[in-house]
Amino acid sequence: MSNKAQFFRINPMESIMHVDAYQMRPLYSPHYSFCFLTGGEVLCDIDGKRILLGPGQFILVPENKEMFIHHFKDCKGVTGSFSMDFLKDASYPVLRSSLPIVQSFWFDDAVFMGALVNRMVTAFSDKDRAFLQSAMDLILGQLRPGGHMAVVPERFLQLVFDPNQAPLSVSEYADRLNVTANYLNKTVKAHTHRTAIDWIEIARLNLAKKLLKDPTIPIVDVAIRSGLEDQSYFSRFFKKKTGLTPSQFRSGK
Repeated sequence: MSNKAQFFRINPMESIMHVDAYQMRPLYSPHYSFCFLTGGEVLCDIDGKRILLGPGQFILVPENKEMFIHHFKDCKGVTGSFSMDFLKDASYPVLRSSLPIVQSFWFDDAVFMGALVNRMVTAFSDKDRAFLQSAMDLILGQLRPGGHMAVVPERFLQLVFDPNQAPLSVSEYADRLNVTANYLNKTVKAHTHRTAIDWIEIARLNLAKKLLKDPTIPIVDVAIRSGLEDQSYFSRFFKKKTGLTPSQFRSGK
């Protein structure tokens, strides 16, 4: 929806999450961007900041920021963007932040937010500018800075999804973070609702899929660069996760 310089857009996430994360290029918007999840999870980088979103979380991303999505699964909710001059009130403190704002909504508040953003999707289709402006006023008034993960889980995810490093083992990441493997597992599980090995396998699989799309890279090298030097074990791992052998995936069968 646009009127001269004014801009607003909102879409259900189900309508845009139709490709794998490894296929996605960095996303960029000259406008403010936002996302609210009612289900699933998204792991992304925004200007080098690694952020994990889950159900009931809303993120507001400032203008002219680049986003790269590392992983998403079973995503439900909405995503959208707006220009400052679309708003009735552009004086909210969160609009002066140069960092992404993540806000968690719980229980009744999460249900209310889910209903509100779904109504916004309908209002956008109906070109109901007045409702959309009022809804954005309500949302922006509730957002506060803060709410990011603890240091160890955040740093762990940065290491696991480092594009220049093959995924390692839990114990190797624990050594790099100067914690025990047991502590790493517990704190990652507590803050992300997934185990450390879950995230390692997600990163390994995404990297393998990306490398397999390049026919010039032998499968044995794909295995090594994915962190599994045993090609047979790599093939079993890949088939367990995808239902296809690496060769079948490469050939598109």
